[in-house]
Amino acid sequence: MAKPYTAHMDTSRLPPLRALVAFQTVARCGSFTRAADRLAMTQSGISRQIAQLESFLGAALFERQPSGVALTRIGEDYAKEVGRALDALQSLEAGNIGRRGRDQVTIACSRGVADLWMIPRLADLRAAFPALDLKLIVNDFFQQMRHDEYDLAIYYRPTRPGDHIVDVLGPEEMLPVMAPGAMPLAGHPAPTILAVEETHKEWTDWGNWLSAMGLELPEETMRWKLGDYHLSIEAARRGLGIAMGWTWIIAEDLRSGRLVPADERLLKANGAYYLMRPASRHQRQIARQVGDWLFESNRRPALSGAALQGASRSTP
Repeated sequence: MAKPYTAHMDTSRLPPLRALVAFQTVARCGSFTRAADRLAMTQSGISRQIAQLESFLGAALFERQPSGVALTRIGEDYAKEVGRALDALQSLEAGNIGRRGRDQVTIACSRGVADLWMIPRLADLRAAFPALDLKLIVNDFFQQMRHDEYDLAIYYRPTRPGDHIVDVLGPEEMLPVMAPGAMPLAGHPAPTILAVEETHKEWTDWGNWLSAMGLELPEETMRWKLGDYHLSIEAARRGLGIAMGWTWIIAEDLRSGRLVPADERLLKANGAYYLMRPASRHQRQIARQVGDWLFESNRRPALSGAALQGASRSTP
Protein backbone atom coordinates (compact mmCIF):
# COMPACT_ATOMS: atom_id res chain seq x y z
CA MET A 1 0.00 0.00 0.00
CA ALA A 2 1.36 3.37 -0.99
CA LYS A 3 2.19 5.73 1.82
CA PRO A 4 0.09 8.91 1.95
CA TYR A 5 1.82 11.98 0.57
CA THR A 6 3.13 14.29 3.30
CA ALA A 7 4.04 17.84 2.44
CA HIS A 8 7.44 18.92 3.69
CA MET A 9 8.53 22.49 4.15
CA ASP A 10 12.20 23.31 4.24
CA THR A 11 12.21 25.82 7.08
CA SER A 12 15.90 26.54 6.53
CA ARG A 13 14.88 28.49 3.42
CA LEU A 14 12.48 30.74 5.37
CA PRO A 15 13.63 33.99 6.97
CA PRO A 16 13.28 34.13 10.78
CA LEU A 17 9.88 35.51 11.81
CA ARG A 18 11.34 37.57 14.67
CA ALA A 19 13.73 39.20 12.24
CA LEU A 20 10.87 40.00 9.85
CA VAL A 21 8.87 41.65 12.63
CA ALA A 22 11.92 43.65 13.72
CA PHE A 23 12.59 44.70 10.12
CA GLN A 24 9.01 45.83 9.50
CA THR A 25 8.95 47.79 12.76
CA VAL A 26 12.22 49.58 11.98
CA ALA A 27 10.96 50.32 8.47
CA ARG A 28 7.84 51.97 9.87
CA CYS A 29 9.57 53.80 12.72
CA GLY A 30 12.65 54.90 10.77
CA SER A 31 14.73 54.24 13.87
CA PHE A 32 16.29 51.25 15.65
CA THR A 33 15.70 52.98 19.00
CA ARG A 34 11.98 53.61 18.45
CA ALA A 35 11.52 50.10 17.07
CA ALA A 36 13.23 48.66 20.14
CA ASP A 37 10.89 50.62 22.41
CA ARG A 38 7.84 49.44 20.49
CA LEU A 39 8.89 45.78 20.58
CA ALA A 40 10.21 45.92 24.18
CA MET A 41 13.69 44.91 22.99
CA THR A 42 17.13 46.43 23.31
CA GLN A 43 18.61 48.41 20.43
CA SER A 44 21.41 45.85 20.14
CA GLY A 45 18.78 43.10 19.93
CA ILE A 46 17.08 44.90 17.04
CA SER A 47 20.46 45.37 15.34
CA ARG A 48 21.19 41.65 15.60
CA GLN A 49 17.82 40.75 14.08
CA ILE A 50 18.37 43.12 11.15
CA ALA A 51 21.94 41.84 10.64
CA GLN A 52 20.63 38.27 10.64
CA LEU A 53 18.02 39.12 8.03
CA GLU A 54 20.51 41.02 5.85
CA SER A 55 22.88 38.04 6.05
CA PHE A 56 20.02 35.70 5.09
CA LEU A 57 19.13 37.86 2.06
CA GLY A 58 22.67 38.83 1.13
CA ALA A 59 21.69 42.48 0.77
CA ALA A 60 21.62 45.66 2.84
CA LEU A 61 18.11 46.73 3.84
CA PHE A 62 18.87 50.05 5.54
CA GLU A 63 21.15 53.01 5.08
CA ARG A 64 22.34 54.49 8.37
CA GLN A 65 21.78 58.25 8.63
CA PRO A 66 22.45 60.82 11.40
CA SER A 67 18.73 61.11 12.17
CA GLY A 68 17.92 57.39 11.97
CA VAL A 69 17.78 54.86 9.14
CA ALA A 70 16.25 54.81 5.67
CA LEU A 71 15.32 51.84 3.52
CA THR A 72 17.53 50.99 0.58
CA ARG A 73 15.82 50.35 -2.75
CA ILE A 74 15.94 46.61 -2.04
CA GLY A 75 14.67 47.32 1.47
CA GLU A 76 11.67 49.26 0.10
CA ASP A 77 10.65 46.38 -2.15
CA TYR A 78 11.20 43.85 0.62
CA ALA A 79 9.14 45.92 3.10
CA LYS A 80 6.13 45.72 0.79
CA GLU A 81 6.44 41.94 0.48
CA VAL A 82 6.99 41.47 4.21
CA GLY A 83 3.98 43.67 4.94
CA ARG A 84 1.78 41.45 2.78
CA ALA A 85 3.12 38.31 4.45
CA LEU A 86 2.60 39.63 7.98
CA ASP A 87 -0.91 40.79 7.11
CA ALA A 88 -1.69 37.27 5.91
CA LEU A 89 -0.32 35.78 9.13
CA GLN A 90 -2.30 38.25 11.20
CA SER A 91 -5.51 37.15 9.49
CA LEU A 92 -4.94 33.65 10.94
CA GLU A 93 -5.31 34.90 14.52
CA ALA A 94 -7.92 33.01 16.52
CA GLY A 95 -10.09 36.09 16.84
CA ASN A 96 -10.33 36.35 13.06
CA ILE A 97 -11.13 32.71 12.25
CA GLY A 98 -14.83 33.01 13.04
CA ARG A 99 -15.04 36.32 11.19
CA ARG A 100 -13.29 35.24 8.00
CA GLY A 101 -16.48 35.33 5.97
CA ARG A 102 -17.11 38.93 6.91
CA ASP A 103 -15.72 41.95 5.09
CA GLN A 104 -13.52 43.86 7.54
CA VAL A 105 -12.12 47.32 6.80
CA THR A 106 -10.49 49.78 9.19
CA ILE A 107 -10.63 53.47 8.28
CA ALA A 108 -8.68 56.14 10.17
CA CYS A 109 -9.58 59.81 10.00
CA SER A 110 -9.54 63.04 11.97
CA ARG A 111 -12.43 64.16 14.16
CA GLY A 112 -13.53 66.81 11.67
CA VAL A 113 -13.54 64.34 8.77
CA ALA A 114 -15.43 61.78 10.86
CA ASP A 115 -18.14 64.24 11.97
CA LEU A 116 -18.58 66.25 8.78
CA TRP A 117 -17.62 63.88 5.93
CA MET A 118 -17.81 60.25 7.06
CA ILE A 119 -21.01 60.27 9.13
CA PRO A 120 -23.18 61.62 6.26
CA ARG A 121 -21.91 58.75 4.07
CA LEU A 122 -22.30 55.81 6.46
CA ALA A 123 -25.88 54.91 5.49
CA ASP A 124 -24.97 54.77 1.79
CA LEU A 125 -21.78 52.86 2.61
CA ARG A 126 -23.78 50.22 4.48
CA ALA A 127 -26.24 49.96 1.60
CA ALA A 128 -23.37 49.46 -0.85
CA PHE A 129 -21.60 46.89 1.39
CA PRO A 130 -24.25 45.13 3.53
CA ALA A 131 -21.72 42.64 4.96
CA LEU A 132 -19.11 45.28 5.80
CA ASP A 133 -17.56 45.01 9.26
CA LEU A 134 -16.37 48.60 9.69
CA LYS A 135 -13.94 49.94 12.26
CA LEU A 136 -13.55 53.73 12.32
CA ILE A 137 -10.49 55.06 14.16
CA VAL A 138 -10.81 58.76 15.01
CA ASN A 139 -7.39 60.24 15.73
CA ASP A 140 -6.27 63.77 14.92
CA PHE A 141 -2.59 62.82 15.12
CA PHE A 142 -2.08 60.90 11.89
CA GLN A 143 1.71 61.09 12.09
CA GLN A 144 1.63 59.00 15.27
CA MET A 145 -0.31 56.10 13.72
CA ARG A 146 1.28 52.88 12.45
CA HIS A 147 0.53 51.64 8.95
CA ASP A 148 -0.70 48.31 10.31
CA GLU A 149 -3.48 50.05 12.28
CA TYR A 150 -5.65 50.91 9.27
CA ASP A 151 -6.54 49.88 5.72
CA LEU A 152 -7.56 53.37 4.60
CA ALA A 153 -6.94 56.83 6.02
CA ILE A 154 -8.61 60.17 5.25
CA TYR A 155 -6.64 63.19 6.41
CA TYR A 156 -5.53 66.67 5.54
CA ARG A 157 -1.79 66.74 4.85
CA PRO A 158 0.29 69.86 4.15
CA THR A 159 2.34 67.91 1.56
CA ARG A 160 1.62 64.81 -0.52
CA PRO A 161 2.45 61.68 1.54
CA GLY A 162 5.30 59.68 0.04
CA ASP A 163 4.69 56.39 1.85
CA HIS A 164 1.07 55.91 0.77
CA ILE A 165 -0.89 55.34 -2.40
CA VAL A 166 -3.06 58.45 -2.44
CA ASP A 167 -6.11 59.95 -4.10
CA VAL A 168 -6.80 63.66 -3.70
CA LEU A 169 -10.27 64.19 -2.24
CA GLY A 170 -10.24 67.96 -2.05
CA PRO A 171 -8.00 71.03 -1.98
CA GLU A 172 -7.27 73.08 1.07
CA GLU A 173 -9.29 76.21 0.44
CA MET A 174 -10.98 78.27 3.08
CA LEU A 175 -13.21 81.25 3.74
CA PRO A 176 -15.30 82.50 6.68
CA VAL A 177 -18.82 81.02 6.95
CA MET A 178 -21.92 81.84 8.97
CA ALA A 179 -25.59 81.01 9.30
CA PRO A 180 -27.97 82.45 6.66
CA GLY A 181 -29.16 85.91 7.62
CA ALA A 182 -26.24 86.66 9.95
CA MET A 183 -24.19 89.83 9.51
CA PRO A 184 -21.25 89.36 7.09
CA LEU A 185 -17.72 89.94 8.28
CA ALA A 186 -17.16 93.12 6.29
CA GLY A 187 -18.44 96.07 8.27
CA HIS A 188 -19.33 94.01 11.35
CA PRO A 189 -18.33 96.18 14.34
CA ALA A 190 -17.91 93.28 16.82
CA PRO A 191 -17.96 89.84 15.17
CA THR A 192 -17.68 86.64 17.19
CA ILE A 193 -14.91 84.48 15.70
CA LEU A 194 -15.26 80.74 16.21
CA ALA A 195 -11.87 79.02 16.23
CA VAL A 196 -10.36 75.68 17.28
CA GLU A 197 -8.02 75.17 20.22
CA GLU A 198 -5.05 73.79 18.31
CA THR A 199 -2.72 71.22 19.83
CA HIS A 200 -0.53 71.01 16.75
CA LYS A 201 -0.05 73.39 13.83
CA GLU A 202 -0.28 71.77 10.42
CA TRP A 203 -3.13 73.58 8.77
CA THR A 204 -3.98 77.16 7.93
CA ASP A 205 -6.34 79.10 10.19
CA TRP A 206 -7.91 82.49 10.83
CA GLY A 207 -4.50 84.16 11.12
CA ASN A 208 -3.40 82.82 7.74
CA TRP A 209 -6.62 83.94 6.03
CA LEU A 210 -6.55 87.44 7.53
CA SER A 211 -2.89 87.89 6.62
CA ALA A 212 -3.47 86.69 3.03
CA MET A 213 -6.38 89.10 2.62
CA GLY A 214 -4.57 92.01 4.28
CA LEU A 215 -7.31 92.39 6.89
CA GLU A 216 -7.46 93.11 10.59
CA LEU A 217 -10.41 92.31 12.84
CA PRO A 218 -12.10 95.12 14.80
CA GLU A 219 -10.89 95.72 18.34
CA GLU A 220 -14.30 94.66 19.69
CA THR A 221 -14.02 91.19 18.10
CA MET A 222 -14.96 88.32 20.41
CA ARG A 223 -12.91 85.13 20.04
CA TRP A 224 -14.35 81.77 21.04
CA LYS A 225 -11.97 78.82 21.02
CA LEU A 226 -13.93 75.59 20.89
CA GLY A 227 -12.81 72.03 21.49
CA ASP A 228 -12.79 70.77 17.91
CA TYR A 229 -13.67 71.78 14.37
CA HIS A 230 -17.12 70.20 14.38
CA LEU A 231 -18.10 72.32 17.39
CA SER A 232 -17.04 75.53 15.66
CA ILE A 233 -19.06 74.60 12.56
CA GLU A 234 -22.11 73.64 14.63
CA ALA A 235 -21.89 76.95 16.50
CA ALA A 236 -21.78 78.80 13.15
CA ARG A 237 -24.85 76.86 11.93
CA ARG A 238 -26.68 78.03 15.05
CA GLY A 239 -25.83 81.67 14.36
CA LEU A 240 -23.41 82.04 17.26
CA GLY A 241 -20.57 83.49 15.20
CA ILE A 242 -18.35 83.14 12.14
CA ALA A 243 -16.23 80.02 11.62
CA MET A 244 -13.38 79.40 9.22
CA GLY A 245 -14.76 77.00 6.64
CA TRP A 246 -12.64 74.50 4.72
CA THR A 247 -14.81 74.16 1.61
CA TRP A 248 -14.20 70.44 1.03
CA ILE A 249 -15.17 69.31 4.49
CA ILE A 250 -18.27 71.55 4.72
CA ALA A 251 -19.34 71.18 1.07
CA GLU A 252 -22.76 69.74 1.98
CA ASP A 253 -23.47 72.65 4.35
CA LEU A 254 -22.64 75.12 1.59
CA ARG A 255 -24.71 73.29 -1.03
CA SER A 256 -27.72 73.02 1.27
CA GLY A 257 -27.49 76.62 2.47
CA ARG A 258 -27.06 75.68 6.12
CA LEU A 259 -23.92 77.80 5.93
CA VAL A 260 -23.12 80.74 3.65
CA PRO A 261 -19.93 82.72 3.10
CA ALA A 262 -19.38 85.55 5.56
CA ASP A 263 -16.79 86.92 3.13
CA GLU A 264 -16.39 85.97 -0.53
CA ARG A 265 -12.58 85.92 -0.56
CA LEU A 266 -11.22 82.39 -0.86
CA LEU A 267 -7.74 81.38 0.32
CA LYS A 268 -6.23 78.45 -1.58
CA ALA A 269 -3.32 76.90 0.31
CA ASN A 270 -0.85 74.16 -0.64
CA GLY A 271 -2.27 71.26 1.38
CA ALA A 272 -5.02 68.81 0.44
CA TYR A 273 -7.32 66.16 1.84
CA TYR A 274 -6.18 62.68 0.82
CA LEU A 275 -7.59 59.17 0.75
CA MET A 276 -4.49 57.16 1.67
CA ARG A 277 -3.62 53.46 1.44
CA PRO A 278 -0.34 52.33 3.09
CA ALA A 279 2.14 51.39 0.38
CA SER A 280 3.81 48.87 2.71
CA ARG A 281 0.64 46.81 3.17
CA HIS A 282 -1.12 44.38 0.90
CA GLN A 283 -4.49 45.92 -0.01
CA ARG A 284 -7.25 43.35 0.36
CA GLN A 285 -10.01 43.35 -2.24
CA ILE A 286 -12.69 44.63 0.14
CA ALA A 287 -10.44 47.50 1.29
CA ARG A 288 -9.81 48.44 -2.35
CA GLN A 289 -13.54 48.35 -3.09
CA VAL A 290 -14.44 50.50 -0.07
CA GLY A 291 -11.66 52.95 -0.92
CA ASP A 292 -12.88 53.21 -4.51
CA TRP A 293 -16.44 53.73 -3.28
CA LEU A 294 -15.37 56.54 -0.94
CA PHE A 295 -13.45 58.20 -3.74
CA GLU A 296 -16.42 57.99 -6.10
CA SER A 297 -18.79 59.31 -3.42
CA ASN A 298 -16.60 62.41 -3.27
CA ARG A 299 -16.84 63.19 -6.98
CA ARG A 300 -19.78 65.57 -6.74
CA PRO A 301 -18.34 68.86 -7.97
CA ALA A 302 -17.20 71.21 -5.24
CA LEU A 303 -18.54 74.74 -5.12
CA SER A 304 -16.50 76.96 -7.40
CA GLY A 305 -15.24 80.36 -6.43
CA ALA A 306 -17.94 81.96 -8.59
CA ALA A 307 -20.65 79.93 -6.86
CA LEU A 308 -19.30 80.93 -3.47
CA GLN A 309 -19.29 84.58 -4.45
CA GLY A 310 -22.87 84.26 -5.67
CA ALA A 311 -23.90 82.73 -2.38
CA SER A 312 -22.18 85.55 -0.51
CA ARG A 313 -23.94 88.25 -2.58
CA SER A 314 -27.31 86.59 -2.01
CA THR A 315 -26.89 86.75 1.78
CA PRO A 316 -29.31 89.34 3.27
